[in-house]
Amino acid sequence: MIPAAAQRAPWRQWLSRHRLRLLLLGSAGGLFALMLAALVFSGWALALSQRDQSLVEDLRSLDAVVARFHSDAERYLRNAPRDYPDYFRDTTIYYAQLQDDVGQIDGLLDDLASPARGPVQTPLLTVLSFGAQAARDVRFDDLLAYWRGYRERLSAALGSDHAEPRLEWAARHIAGEAEALDSRIDTLTRQVQAIVAGHLQRVRLIGQWGLLILLFVAGVGVTRLVRSLILRLGATEKGCEQIARGYFGYQIPDRSDDELSALNMAINCVSTRMNAVLRLLDGIQRGSDMRATAQEVRAALGAFVPVDWLGLYDNDGDSLNIELREQFPELGDAGVGSVMLAQPRSQGGFVLSEAGQTVPQLEATLRAHGLQTAVVLSLPSESGAGFTMVLAAHAADAFSEDARALLHNVAPMIAHGFEKSALSEQLLLAAVNGLSKLAESRDPDTGDHLVRMSQYAYEIAREMAASDVADREPLAAGFARDVLRFAAMHDIGKVGVPDAILLKPGMLSEDERVEMSLHPVIGGSVLRACAGQLPPSSRNLFTVAIEIAEGHHERFDGSGYPAGRRGREIPLAARIVAAADVFDALTSRRPYKEAWSLERGIAYLSENAGRHFDPAVVAAFIRAMPQIAAVYARYRHV
Repeated sequence: MIPAAAQRAPWRQWLSRHRLRLLLLGSAGGLFALMLAALVFSGWALALSQRDQSLVEDLRSLDAVVARFHSDAERYLRNAPRDYPDYFRDTTIYYAQLQDDVGQIDGLLDDLASPARGPVQTPLLTVLSFGAQAARDVRFDDLLAYWRGYRERLSAALGSDHAEPRLEWAARHIAGEAEALDSRIDTLTRQVQAIVAGHLQRVRLIGQWGLLILLFVAGVGVTRLVRSLILRLGATEKGCEQIARGYFGYQIPDRSDDELSALNMAINCVSTRMNAVLRLLDGIQRGSDMRATAQEVRAALGAFVPVDWLGLYDNDGDSLNIELREQFPELGDAGVGSVMLAQPRSQGGFVLSEAGQTVPQLEATLRAHGLQTAVVLSLPSESGAGFTMVLAAHAADAFSEDARALLHNVAPMIAHGFEKSALSEQLLLAAVNGLSKLAESRDPDTGDHLVRMSQYAYEIAREMAASDVADREPLAAGFARDVLRFAAMHDIGKVGVPDAILLKPGMLSEDERVEMSLHPVIGGSVLRACAGQLPPSSRNLFTVAIEIAEGHHERFDGSGYPAGRRGREIPLAARIVAAADVFDALTSRRPYKEAWSLERGIAYLSENAGRHFDPAVVAAFIRAMPQIAAVYARYRHV
């Protein structure tokens, strides 16, 4: 199943992984933007204040000039000249002052009515509707229109002769319209002062609300960020405390997908792996045999690497051959049995070891079962050739470089566990084999019978495991190895048969034959008692041994003993040992006969196939004759 995070678009994944950074940058950027806005507003407010101040100053200047303009006119009327010299003096002084005052009033009115100076033209105030009232109430155009008419009437009063202007007429005109002009200027001044006061109030209001909004937004952003970080850092701290107290496997709850969640995931991964390693150690300690230990290892490794199939192989110390010992689950294919590691190659292959080795034969079998990737792990042993473990998974590229490094690091631990279990098995089997040799030692004329017949049985079992014949019985991992280990125990029950019967040189009586026929039952009881001393998970160690001991005198047609089972009712291991036991008895010297040739022994097996022996076992025997002949040549007893 694809994780939800993997189903997101790449840009969504990027946003999730950088959410905290973006939140911090966003908060900082928001604060910066608000500060910049405050700075811009302060600059605008200062500019507006300077404009308003300049406007007020211009109005004051206008009022002062108009007041002087009216005062000069009144003074001239009070002291109007009565002779030409005085008149000529006034045309030089008063007329020049009159023209200068009119020019100043023209300039001040032009400045006040200029679009760049008037408060009604302030863009921001217009946008914010703060200048709407000013646009309706302040009428500079009306004052300008009145002034233009005022000047025309003043010019008419002065006359067209600039050398001899009619100053008294002009002074009467100025005095006559002084109240109207003063009234208009006063009205404009009050309106502008009201607008300037409104500007000041609104600027103060905007500043106060802006500061409140700035503080609110900053508080909300910082509070949310701090709250999120405090809560999640608290969960991370608690998780670390739990792990530090020994609660390995504890998982920090985190549903987010950002930088802090990546940290939590890393801590959870460490916790899971520590728990898996401890579980691995515990499983290795509890595993009483190789199969139980392999099951524990597979369960523990599955916590941090995908393990859909595990194969445990015995190493051949003299070659690159590896022999399957255990597998989970059972694949039942000959391709996973005895395989050979290929020489290392530079390019990566399907099955990889630390040295880059590949196993082409194993690759084909695993691929046939849907296993897409695998890794080979070497498990060296201080006391033997060691083991090789193959882990396979259905997912492609399941074993990352990190996973392979982790497996390499825990390999010595796993190797020690398997070595301990193997030693326990060897000690137990050595004790039981001692009983088997004790039974054989009571008959001194058998030579190396146990060695020969065990090797014969092993070669037959290997041939059957490697064959691809139709209707082949499913074989468990390590079946051939178990046959080799336990074939020698087939007659262990003879320890319970009296010497008078076991060593009797002549024919046995009916009662003696019945008692002799009980040795398979005695052997099965002995081995079941041995298995009963083991932990429940390891009691199947003697399964094949019990099957051989109880069934090696059964016949394929049902005429054997002790239970009279027939065909596949007889365990395969017992059918194999039956053929190997009889063949060795025929081809070895006994006190009562000479050794038969190999050809004669094979002919006897073939003649009795389907009656005494399983035809499939006999066919495998014949296919394995080159190996069997080599064993015979080395250990023969003729």
